[in-house]
Amino acid sequence: MGASVPSEIFEIMTITTTLPLEQDYAWLIAIPKRQEFTAPPFHFGERVKWQETGATGERSFHSGRILGLSFSLDDAWQCQVCRDEVAEDRCTTLAASRLKLVQDSASIRQQLAARRSAWKMTAKAAAELGITADQLRKLRRRGLFKQGHHFRDTSVPGSGKPRWQWHLERCAKALAVPSEQRG
Repeated sequence: MGASVPSEIFEIMTITTTLPLEQDYAWLIAIPKRQEFTAPPFHFGERVKWQETGATGERSFHSGRILGLSFSLDDAWQCQVCRDEVAEDRCTTLAASRLKLVQDSASIRQQLAARRSAWKMTAKAAAELGITADQLRKLRRRGLFKQGHHFRDTSVPGSGKPRWQWHLERCAKALAVPSEQRG
């Protein structure tokens, strides 16, 4: 695309990744340094659909894949979309507000959601909660956390050794209650 990005307005990151498509992509991401920045509504590689109305009023429906995102000076996301259908103007730029997400097997949202599980193993959960693993276990034994709600045992039945997983959000709420008010 070759556009110059002023570094006093944007924080620059370059990300290289492989999508479940046939090509590798490298992206230049420019993030405004202002406080009122909003996250983009789509991710690179996601499929979207939109409709266009011709000069005579006929509607046409299109779909494509997000190849680029930019945040315009009027505080709106613009998406560079490569259309699915073969056309002379195969890639186009559209306002994100005109687009709707199409769920497909290559959806990056599904891959990200799988990585952001609310349930974590003891060491990781303790670190994210800001306590030690021993403190976490001790609080479980003392009844602060309820099985099935705050923690669960994922060990093989009959193995004799529990493998605890902890629901971070629920545990954080329980820890936020002052100790003198805990039941």
